[in-house]
Formats: sequence, structure tokens, C-alpha cells
Amino acid sequence: MLNKTHLHPYQLGILEQARRIQHIGIFMSPGLGKTVTALTIIQQSPKGKTLIVAPKRVAESVWAQECQKWEHLRHFKVAKVMGNPSQRLSSLQTQSDVYVTNLENLAWLLDHHKKFDYLIIDESSRFKDPSTKRFRELKKHLKGFKRRIILTGTPTPQGISDLWSQVGILDLGERLETSITKFRVKYMDPGQRNRHTGVVYNWVLKNGAAQQIQEKISDICLSLNAEDYLQLPTLSNVYHSIELDKNVRNQYDQLKKTMVTDIAGKQITAPTAAVLAGKLLQFTSGAVYESDSTGAWAPVHTAKIEFLESILEESSTPTLVFYHFKHSLERIKEAFPSAVVLTDENIQAWRDGEIRLLLAHPQSGGIGINLQCNVGDAAQTVWFDLPWSSENYIQANARIYRQGQTKPVIIHHLMITDSIDQRVIDALQGKINFQDALIKDLKFVLI
Repeated sequence: MLNKTHLHPYQLGILEQARRIQHIGIFMSPGLGKTVTALTIIQQSPKGKTLIVAPKRVAESVWAQECQKWEHLRHFKVAKVMGNPSQRLSSLQTQSDVYVTNLENLAWLLDHHKKFDYLIIDESSRFKDPSTKRFRELKKHLKGFKRRIILTGTPTPQGISDLWSQVGILDLGERLETSITKFRVKYMDPGQRNRHTGVVYNWVLKNGAAQQIQEKISDICLSLNAEDYLQLPTLSNVYHSIELDKNVRNQYDQLKKTMVTDIAGKQITAPTAAVLAGKLLQFTSGAVYESDSTGAWAPVHTAKIEFLESILEESSTPTLVFYHFKHSLERIKEAFPSAVVLTDENIQAWRDGEIRLLLAHPQSGGIGINLQCNVGDAAQTVWFDLPWSSENYIQANARIYRQGQTKPVIIHHLMITDSIDQRVIDALQGKINFQDALIKDLKFVLI
């Protein structure tokens, strides 16, 4: 089990500053441990009730699990205020230390809320628009929290004016004015506008305004970019455990146990252990081929799609996603219409930062090409489908993590909890080999 000695120096620095900063903004790149940092701030604060607001997938699978990983956080009792109204109310009525809810349920919770002492907003950029219902409802209750913490890796996804509402969550308008109108008058000029109606389409910063804003908020907002803590280039592997809904989990378990299950009215069968291993990997990715001969597939869940969306929300850096199954490619493209499939013609556009989301198969994008990308704070790769082949895995990762890459590299691995995905990760990490996993040791697909 992890303890405070495992915290990085930059995390300890944030904790020390949090002792003197009552309301604090932590702008930390993904994968650097912002969850445990925020929880430790609460742990070192006077005892009280904490409300955490996070994107749905993060609320479901991150905060409670993080408490169980760290010795100094295990005493926190966590309630997830999610689900239907009766489930939410039941969770809200428990005697817990931490209450986690998703963005969609925030307005309901504030209408039914009990007294909370502390507030943590995970991915505060979701509150960048002050006209949204979630921000307006939250604003009414801000004064009731003794301590407010906001977390994000992208505080200004659409421009520096995105800071107004986020910083306002901390200081109630003290530093950047009490309204967005006053903020714009002081720091911005109208950009494009309708010459007939006068409606302003966009606002541009006045000369020197960016520096003024940074100075205004520097006493309560701490920013950690990759180069602040990593000796470049550094490789960071991040493993995300993703929970399945109960019904989907039952389908997976049935397929694993009996080698047969019904999906979308189609019977999926796996006549051999080797075929079963393939079907289970398809399942964890979100769809299963009905027949290997036709190529038709049936969707089973969107858990990895939703988690990929969370990663993209947290970081504005260009992201390379490796997929294996054609149905994964189709579903990713449907969920993210702006995604681009890797070709020889668009490699330079990717390296220049012109492509936000690049999709590649490890066998086509894993050998012989250079995909270094140094336009963001870090180069980000996501393994959507996990490959058995360590060669494909190592070669694909080496497309970015190689000479010429000057920014840190973060490799995300999307893993369904308690599934074959973990077995693949074990094989890739050298804890077991593919032969042992698939041929000599089949218990993992038979129990």
C-alpha cells in the first residue's frame, strides 16, 4: 500500500502551500496525481464533510479507489451520489466523509444537499461557461464551503477568459471582477462583431492583460507543466481501471464462464480457449464480432469511449490513439468526428500539432515512422485496445518515445477492471508471457 513517502516532491510542495491557501486551484497535467494531492489536502484539514464533483466516469471509478490505494486516506468513507433519484438520496443520507457526484447530478444534489465543509471540482474547465445551469446553481452555494479546490489540466481550453468562472469558484470574484462583463471591460477588447447588430463574436486580450491576470491569480492558483517536474524526455505509463455497468459485467462473466452469451439478440460463441481470449478482448474494447467471416459486430458498452473523452477533456495536447479492432476504429470515429486516421500524408501535420486526435493501428503505425510531437506540454498516447504482441506494443510506443522527442511522453492504458485486459498488461510488463497466459494457464478464462 502507498503512503505519504511515495508522494513526489512537487506534490509535497503543493501540500505545503495548501496549508496557507484556503481556496486553491491546482492546474496539473493528467497522470501527475492530482486526485491524491487534493484528497491529502482534505486529510490535513480539520475534519469535515467533502463534496467532490467530477465527470461521470471519473466519479464512478477514480475517487473511491484512490482512497483505498493510500494508507493515509483509507479511513475516508466515500459515498457515490449517482444513479436514479432514490439511489442518490440513499447515498446522500449515509454518514460518509466524502460524497462524489457527477456533473449532471450537481443541480439536484445542491437542492437536496446536507451541510458540506469542503468542495473539490475535478476538471474545473467544465465550469468555464458562466451561463450554464451547473455554474449558476453552484454559485449560489459557494459561500457555504470552508475550503474550495479546483483541479484541471486545461484551465483555458478556449482562451484565457475561461479562467473567470473557475477562479470565481475560489475567490467569489475578488481577483478577476464580480461579473464576466466587468472582466471583459477590464482585460479584453471586442474582436469580430456583427456590424449591423453590434453582437460581439469573440473577445481578444488587451496588451499585457495575460500577464496581469496571471499575477492576479498566482497567489491561489498553482500550475505544474510537464517540464516542471520531469527530466526530459521522461516516459510515464498510466494504467486506468474502468468499471463496467452491472448488466454488462454479467454478460462478460457469462461469456468467460460458458463461452457463450447473447449480445444484441445474437449468440456469441467461443469454441476454443484461444477464440475465447480474443472474444473477451473484443468485449472489453466495447463490441464483439458476431462472425469472423462477415465482419459484423455488436456493441456491448461505451466505457472506454467515455474514458477516452475524459482524457481528451483533461488535456489539450495532441493525442495518438492505438486501436486493434476495426469496430474500435469505427466507434472512435463516430464518437469523435474530428479524429484523423494516420497516413503517410498527414504525419507532418500531426508533428506540427495540426491534428488533435490521431488514430493508428500498431502494425501500420508502429514501425519505421517518426511520430514525435513537441507542440504540447507532453506527448500523449492512449492504448484503446491492448495488444498481446509485445513487439507491436514496444515498436508502437517507440514511434513517439525516441530521439527527437523533447517533451515528456505519457502513455495511457485503458483497462476494464477484473478482466482479460489485466492479463494482457501483465504479459506486456513481462510478469507472464503470452504462451503461459493463453496455452499453459487457462484458468483466467475458465473461472
